[in-house]
Amino acid sequence: MREDTPLSRMDRETLDKTVFPVVATIATRFDDVDVQGHINNAAVPVILQEARVEFNKAIDLPALIGTMRPLIAGLTIEYAAELLYPGNVEIGSVVSRIGRTSFTIQQTARQNGQVAIYAETTLVVADENGAAPLPEGLRKNLNRILLGQATQEPHGHV
Repeated sequence: MREDTPLSRMDRETLDKTVFPVVATIATRFDDVDVQGHINNAAVPVILQEARVEFNKAIDLPALIGTMRPLIAGLTIEYAAELLYPGNVEIGSVVSRIGRTSFTIQQTARQNGQVAIYAETTLVVADENGAAPLPEGLRKNLNRILLGQATQEPHGHV
């Protein structure tokens, strides 16, 4: 198993070596700076969300789920370094797990080449009755960018 830090739950070594199939560049905002002079930890989920919007477009999520909606079932963030303003953050996203009604995205956020954030988000696809099976087209696109099997070049769309 991994020996990054005693509290680390994500496989940082694997993520550090991953060529991410979907990459988004997000500018830090002055509004996100805290009294310590770095990007506040509470702003990081919003930055990750902006990257997930780009990820959703890349996998054609809106078209493939129709009237269903993606819901966040879990979000884990591990802070490895500070993010600073002004500056851009490059966020790589890859699928790490595909279930019957959900999928998990792992992300790293880099600034100036250094990984500052490791994140994992599990999304459930739901209809009016609750969790629903992933549509086959979505499952196909997710499999194309599954960790260890990604066939897409960085910055690309599936």
